[in-house]
Amino acid sequence: MKKLIVGIGLALSLAAITAALSVGSAQQTAAACTIKAPATATTINVFGFRFPMMEYYFSAAEACSKDTLSVKSSFLQPAQYETQVNTALATGNSPYQILHVNPRLVADWGNKGWLLPLNVLIAKYKKQYNLDDISDKLIANTTLNGRQYALPVNFNSQVQFFRKDVFAELNLKPARTLEELTAVLETLKKAGKTKYPLAISLGGGALAGEFHSVYAALGGSWFDGNKKPTFNNANGLKAAQTIRDLLEYMPPAVLNYSNDDVMVGLQQGDIALSKIWITRASAMEDEKVSKVVGKIDYAPAYKMAAGGLGVNTAEGDALAIAASSKVDADLSFRVMMEMLGKSNQLNAAALGMVSRDSIATNPTLVAKNRAWVAAAANARQAVPLRTTVPYQAIATTILGNELRLALANKTDLKAALDLAAKKTEDEMRVQGFIK
Repeated sequence: MKKLIVGIGLALSLAAITAALSVGSAQQTAAACTIKAPATATTINVFGFRFPMMEYYFSAAEACSKDTLSVKSSFLQPAQYETQVNTALATGNSPYQILHVNPRLVADWGNKGWLLPLNVLIAKYKKQYNLDDISDKLIANTTLNGRQYALPVNFNSQVQFFRKDVFAELNLKPARTLEELTAVLETLKKAGKTKYPLAISLGGGALAGEFHSVYAALGGSWFDGNKKPTFNNANGLKAAQTIRDLLEYMPPAVLNYSNDDVMVGLQQGDIALSKIWITRASAMEDEKVSKVVGKIDYAPAYKMAAGGLGVNTAEGDALAIAASSKVDADLSFRVMMEMLGKSNQLNAAALGMVSRDSIATNPTLVAKNRAWVAAAANARQAVPLRTTVPYQAIATTILGNELRLALANKTDLKAALDLAAKKTEDEMRVQGFIK
């Protein structure tokens, strides 16, 4: 397997690259599916949360519907999706076969035994589907204790999206540090060129994710060697205060903003600057819905201080199979492989950086997709992902809830972090992780 963003990609035909560059939306026709229909009527349900690239991949799954095989896909907003899947998987009889996951969900659901280990199926089909072409950095993010629970579909990271016309008019440059970011936001606020200087997704689980990026950039870790929560320390307080300070420049309802909300705000010209996933870049150039076509540029995420790590993670979305699904896992896996086939990933490349190295590192494609350059820089400066210990999900949920309340109600942040740490420790004790 290969390293992400390292080396030059394998040669692609000019015709294939041209086709990939021409893709503008998830409505692009998916490649023909090569799966032979099963002997008996079978339905495979694919479930996830929506953004343009995932819409395309799901259309590729539905292209496998024929004769006795029916592949159906559906989406929910991330918070609702997680709640619904948690409930379904906990029953031990999942109505969903293929699930959209990220490293955090792999750790949570994999540790609970809710996802099927894919090692045997990967070994069986590795050569047929050229799985060595998928970045081993991304593979590592979907693996727990040697068991691989998902197949990566993209490389994703939060980079700065900024209005290059507004920045040029105000003689601004993308921030490299938090101090520079504050100066940029002050200038944008005073100039009033857009409704809001900044927006970052902080709704649902995104708030805990943003806290993690800031906290980890400060060198913080969630637990000590004795499993005791440590996110209520001085660096944790600084991370929470950083988020509070940035709220001054963001929309009033931003604590409920999904990535869709931020994307729409950018498209409508209401926001001058954001830190959002690169999978949203293609939506900026969609002439049907975007008022900022040709006006958005990209930069790596800012750092808390010069020389430090970026306030960003380097990860990606992936596809997994529910362990409790009654549908043949081999068939579900082959549908996943069709979704991630080279032709489909070439089409998906216009919607974000894909997981196959031969495509993601191809110079022609990189030159065309400006957000990829910022994403590559992010990969080199990224903070570590949250731990994969089975009690991380407890801390993530509780911290997110308590921090949201404190930010919304403008109450004491240290008290909120202390309460979150205590509740986390209490719940860890109830679940038997500590005595």
